[in-house]
This record gives sequence, structure tokens and C-alpha cells, in this order.
Amino acid sequence: MSEGEVRKVDKAGKKITLRHGPLKNLDMPPMTMAFQVSEPELLDKVKVGDKVRFAASNPGGKLTVTQIELAN
Repeated sequence: MSEGEVRKVDKAGKKITLRHGPLKNLDMPPMTMAFQVSEPELLDKVKVGDKVRFAASNPGGKLTVTQIELAN
């Protein structure tokens, strides 16, 4: 799980924009970027400004958040 902050929630587009730290499993440096979500319901758990922990993968070249939860 990686850490980040929610910058935008796009329920219609099924996307979330996160400012995140390094994503070691994807070999990515810290940045702000939009991800697709594996399930639209994930977007109901968060709002802009929330600190979160999340898991992301890259199926078919599309960066996708597969899990998300509020950070403590």
C-alpha cells in the first residue's frame, strides 16, 4: 500500500487524482496523477483532501487503483 492525498474525485469518469509518494511496485517517483479505479464504489469512500493508503496496478497499460482506505 502506498500513501497519498486525494486531489480530485471523478465519479462520472471513474477516476481519482492522487498526490502520492513513491509507488515501489510500479517503479514510479512521487507525483500527482489521475488513476482509473477498478470498482466505482471505491470513490464513495473518499473525498478531496483525504489522506489515503492505496494499492495501484498497471493492467493493460492503464494505471488503476485497486484498493483505497483512509489513512490514520
